[in-house]
Amino acid sequence: MTERFDLIALGETMLSLVAVDGTLADAETFAATIGGAESNTCVALARRGARTAWISRLGADEAGRRIRGALAAAGVDLRWVHVDPDRPTGLMLRDTEGGVRYWRAGSAASALEPADLEGAPVAEARAVLVTGITAMLGPGPHRAAVALLDLAQGLRVIDPNLRPGLWGSARAAELLEPLLARCDVVLGGEDELATLFGGSGPALAERCAAAGAGEVVLTRGADGAAALDPDGAWHERAAAPIDERDPVGAGDAFNAGYLEARLAGAAVPDALELAIAAGARAAETFGDTDPPDPNQEERG
Repeated sequence: MTERFDLIALGETMLSLVAVDGTLADAETFAATIGGAESNTCVALARRGARTAWISRLGADEAGRRIRGALAAAGVDLRWVHVDPDRPTGLMLRDTEGGVRYWRAGSAASALEPADLEGAPVAEARAVLVTGITAMLGPGPHRAAVALLDLAQGLRVIDPNLRPGLWGSARAAELLEPLLARCDVVLGGEDELATLFGGSGPALAERCAAAGAGEVVLTRGADGAAALDPDGAWHERAAAPIDERDPVGAGDAFNAGYLEARLAGAAVPDALELAIAAGARAAETFGDTDPPDPNQEERG
């Protein structure tokens, strides 16, 4: 019987050392966790009972083993994660106030290629996810991102997730163009999408849709989120009140909440509300991944 995953995602995950008691400049204590946009979304969905798989490369090192252990414990399928004997796992050093440094040049994930997708049941997946981070890691990861979308027959989801300093960050629009042309849903920050297309609100969403996506979701931080649905209707929802502790990973939790709802058949406005609540829970929690949803058992 063919295996069917709710979500298959492709991308890099790094060992993340997070400052506990201050900024990167003055903290004395750091907590080890893991961070990667695609795997964060897999974790959040797996904690809600979905079947998820993550495709990537990790180094044959302690950081890679820690990542594998954490993702496996969260219920993410890792059968298509390859161990690279020659390249290291990436490292991220950050605080909870926006300070971040990456050591990912020459990482195992920067050598991803379409061949890393071989054997994975991508065509049968209900949804696939890749972000602009993967597309801008290097030419091989970019080819792999395009190949993932070409193979997929379910919902194809893109989060542009722009990051300065990557191999392709200076050519973000050019590298994202083939991904956007192949996707069904764009999930992205309004500010970063504006750097690619210009404008804001419905006009911005319509420009994104014209690039290929039929459904465009804009996250707006303290102003909530909005979406252009496949029928061309515009929806806005306010942000949830939160006591923010660590904003990193909130966007990935938002994405997971939105996908969970849409895959369950929820309408776009309802999906926005679930996504905003999921992002808020993540922002109130220390670490890179969404905490378990306390209402999951009640929802069944």
